[in-house]
Amino acid sequence: MVQAHEPKLEQRRTWFSEPGASPSAHTFATADGKCEGTVAGYKGGKIDWITTCKFFSKELGFGNLRIDGWANRETRAPHVAVHLCIVFNVLFIYIGCPPRTNLVLDDAYNDHVYGTARKSTGRSLNDVHVDCVEDKRFKQYVSKSHVVNAFMVAPTTLLYTIPFTKKTFAKVRSLAMEYMTAWLELLDETEGVLVDGIDTRETQTELLQLDVRTRQFCGRDPDTKNVANIFGLEKTDKLVRTLWGDPDDPIWQSR
Repeated sequence: MVQAHEPKLEQRRTWFSEPGASPSAHTFATADGKCEGTVAGYKGGKIDWITTCKFFSKELGFGNLRIDGWANRETRAPHVAVHLCIVFNVLFIYIGCPPRTNLVLDDAYNDHVYGTARKSTGRSLNDVHVDCVEDKRFKQYVSKSHVVNAFMVAPTTLLYTIPFTKKTFAKVRSLAMEYMTAWLELLDETEGVLVDGIDTRETQTELLQLDVRTRQFCGRDPDTKNVANIFGLEKTDKLVRTLWGDPDDPIWQSR
């Protein structure tokens, strides 16, 4: 879907491979083979870095799929995250568009990104949020972690647990597709609030600082410890770095 929309998008190597290696996805697994996964990274156009990552275990009874898309600094369009987890008969979802500004100080950004209906979907992200709030099958998830809650600053973030059925899975898939479609539309904008003053030193500095900290969130996420317990510290470190950014980008090579 994203590649079809952005023809400049190309696969890159991950942090699991050596410099100069051919671009490819990386498959990883636990020593006993009970849990395995795959991660891949792509870059191009206004997409600075986007990863797909999945891992699953039939024996442990769970599956996890995540897409993390980071916009570049040619735009102030938000980033996007689509995380789906199935544990036995329960779906956990985190779907959101993390802002790239302080929403308390930027009403125009808040209204445009989260409150304006997108041409491609006919709904605003807030409409999608209300849809989920009013769906009694969706139980809002509230983290006990201040670290996680500090990251959930987008006003329309979808963070829920849902009983797994064919109908609920179909709705979750539809929500994920709608969010990705809206994000791609925002990336395409060439005038207005997302690009006004984009080339100024002040804006570029602000975006760089905010983007780096936002993208490094998964390193502080308490749930990352669970991944380390499954795959070990070395694999988890390379996985987290792959989620952060392109291993051939000097910004991420220094971190």
